[in-house]
Amino acid sequence: DRSVRGALLLVAAVTAVWGALDEYTPLLARDTGVAAETVPWLLLVIWAGATAGSLLAGPAERLTTSGFAALLTGSALALAVGALAGTPGALVLVALAFGGFQLATVLADARLQQRIDDTGRATLTSVAGLGSELGNLATYGAYAAAATAWGHGTAFALSAVPYLVTALVLAGAARTTVAAARARRGSRRSPS
Repeated sequence: DRSVRGALLLVAAVTAVWGALDEYTPLLARDTGVAAETVPWLLLVIWAGATAGSLLAGPAERLTTSGFAALLTGSALALAVGALAGTPGALVLVALAFGGFQLATVLADARLQQRIDDTGRATLTSVAGLGSELGNLATYGAYAAAATAWGHGTAFALSAVPYLVTALVLAGAARTTVAAARARRGSRRSPS
């Protein structure tokens, strides 16, 4: 089923990168130049953003595919700008990004659960988890290479790229769906 496959891939795509980035947030916060005892407070801000994303899942459940793409795009841009700024205040943008990614994670998982029947639920959920874990491993490797070469801010900013690619794929899928719906409506109106 294409819709199940798409939902399965979306869970892995949305969850993998930010699921690995959370390990590096203390290093990003430290690189802003704050005292070591301030780092936990900055992490609190970032995780408050992620918590807010969870709390918005109910109202956001009605997001269309285009809306979901916009959520990922906005979150990716906030992550890149916040990380590259290198200031403590800019970590609020990272918090907004983590909130958006958490919201996207909850919504993607809910969409997957809605598309699968009870007989395949455990297997498909496990496959989605495997995809996320493999994505985590790839992110760890890419982050290590980028942070070693260019620093933590740049590594975080580069980690926004998979979200932008995912958003582009979703936006393309939304346009295709809208075009197909228009074509169906047009064919019903035309005389036979």
